[in-house]
Amino acid sequence: MAHDERRRVAGYFEQTFGSDDVDESEDWLNTRYGHVDVTRSLTRYDERVVGDDRFFLTEVSTFGRYECAIDPDTVLVVAATPGFRWELDGDEGSPTDRPALFQPGRPYLAKVADSDIIGVGLPPEALQRTARLLYGHDELEVRFDGPYPAGDRAGARWLAALELVRREEARGLLGNDLIRASAYRLLAVTALESFRLVGDRSSLRASAARRTSVYRAGARFLRDHASLPITVEDAALAAGASTRELLLAFRSRNDEGVTPARYLRRVRLDAARHELTASADAAPAVDAQAIVERWGFGSPAAFELAYRREYAGPSAG
Repeated sequence: MAHDERRRVAGYFEQTFGSDDVDESEDWLNTRYGHVDVTRSLTRYDERVVGDDRFFLTEVSTFGRYECAIDPDTVLVVAATPGFRWELDGDEGSPTDRPALFQPGRPYLAKVADSDIIGVGLPPEALQRTARLLYGHDELEVRFDGPYPAGDRAGARWLAALELVRREEARGLLGNDLIRASAYRLLAVTALESFRLVGDRSSLRASAARRTSVYRAGARFLRDHASLPITVEDAALAAGASTRELLLAFRSRNDEGVTPARYLRRVRLDAARHELTASADAAPAVDAQAIVERWGFGSPAAFELAYRREYAGPSAG
């Protein structure tokens, strides 16, 4: 058996597991997925998992024929090569034909024969928080109406998002906090939009569309007028929204707490940094004081301090 765990940054993990022992594999599966009972003849089980407390991405290779009853503690979205079939509440299917979603409280039976499996796990708490921000429903309880995507295009949309995150993982990029946060949002929102939710989907879509529209209009106004003495209220007015609605629209787009005010600060910091960098070798010399003042900072030292506070690093180098 080989079992290795490495941590690159706070909260991020990489794990690998491999064993030809059924009991060891069952113990591993119980640790990773909730309650799992493995039966029949499993010859070997290999898995690599990466992620954090918001999601994980897993790739599994199995050898031999086996069945396992799984009561998951995360929302699992699975795709696989031929040889994998599932049964759930009298229904059955294969994630070879289209991706399948399984959720806590709905145990399912997996029947596997020499199959490679790619899956994403989304903890219910994180997914529900994202859904409430996305749809603007503070009391929304996320439940999916079965394992199937909403249609062929929805299934293809999920697979495209999954492939994008897999490519980032293959390049070693998921150890980066910002890239991993973007990967989580892509997977969470795509799952919410690709699989059927219990409830009024049309009202949820309308709410999500409104927030997207407000965010885009507000962000565009902040970028286009960042050198002027604008306020968040100005951006809300330009977006045709209240200040609170603009704030909620920004919150729905990220899990970092990037408010409209912080977004504007980042735009100004980035613009000042770009001008300072471009002017470093300019002739005649450009006044650094004039540059930082144009973007709302009292001095080059004040700009540098603000940049370090925002990005946890120097503005140059």
